[in-house]
Amino acid sequence: RLGFVLDWSHENVLAGISRDETRLFLAQTAPGEFQPVCVWLNVSGVSDVDALHREWGTAGVAIALAPERKEWGLYEFTAEDCDGNSYRVFYDLATPEQEASQLRGREPACDG
Repeated sequence: RLGFVLDWSHENVLAGISRDETRLFLAQTAPGEFQPVCVWLNVSGVSDVDALHREWGTAGVAIALAPERKEWGLYEFTAEDCDGNSYRVFYDLATPEQEASQLRGREPACDG
């Protein structure tokens, strides 16, 4: 339902999955033991967060938290799969603001 496909696996402890140009590598920490994990997906914009939220919702993926801007500068939502793993999909709103601020601080002074 998340739209990823299995590319390869090795002895049921390591696998590679992909979706378009995004690749994830999944590893079991201890053979025979399963512990849910949280996967963070950093996408390239707010519209990508919203689009993935719509797509996954339509596909029947359980959405734990709807998209929203967080006070720490992320726009994000959280989904869960049938194995209890969670997927935090986000765009870092703060980084472009910080980068722009840092660039402004480095601009040469103008005497004129």
